[in-house]
Amino acid sequence: MSASARRTTARLVAALGLLVSALALPAATSSANAPHTGQVRALFFGDSLMAGVGAHPVRPVMARVAARRLGWDVTVDAVPGTGYTTGGKRGRPYLDRLSRPGVLSTPYDVVVLEGGTNDKLADPATMRARTTDTVTYVRSRLPTATIVLMGAYNPPGRRYDQRRVTIDAVIRTVAIEQALPYFSPISGHWTKGQGARFLSADHLHPSAYGYGVMAARLVAALRTAHVS
Repeated sequence: MSASARRTTARLVAALGLLVSALALPAATSSANAPHTGQVRALFFGDSLMAGVGAHPVRPVMARVAARRLGWDVTVDAVPGTGYTTGGKRGRPYLDRLSRPGVLSTPYDVVVLEGGTNDKLADPATMRARTTDTVTYVRSRLPTATIVLMGAYNPPGRRYDQRRVTIDAVIRTVAIEQALPYFSPISGHWTKGQGARFLSADHLHPSAYGYGVMAARLVAALRTAHVS
């Protein structure tokens, strides 16, 4: 076999491996009736960041990395453009999404609610009420689960959007009031010092590399909060 053929074969094998990895993690709540294996069962719920928009070819990066490093059985429910107060162009706000039949049927041990980035136009009082209502609903359905609030994101290289900073502070306030673990890319400076490699072609969402950085921060935050 020529050197060129060997390189082509190696690329095909690598691509197949990535595809298999992507298919190994459910993209929605399809594991609702799966038997409990003894692993921590976690729902990672959120917007385009949790969906991995911008990363190619493997999504959702943060959940996939966290599942591997923590040894969790992770289910992802993520819809771009949505938030606690908004459904974006094609979705519904968080409480409406969580209220759909089957979404919280699995007795999850951990529920990570990631959001706030798309809520930047919300009135802080409305944001506080909607976030509280969402937490209250999840707690009513899963009273033994640990609920974690993960706040808003701002792309590296840009001045922080003060509206997102305000919304992020609201999420932190709700976390304190509800005695919940809280962390965020904004308050935790997850993107500080990151360059162009961190961002995807849309210059907003992380690239696969950027999501890898975010995933490492997510895992560290969960461990620091003693959720893992």
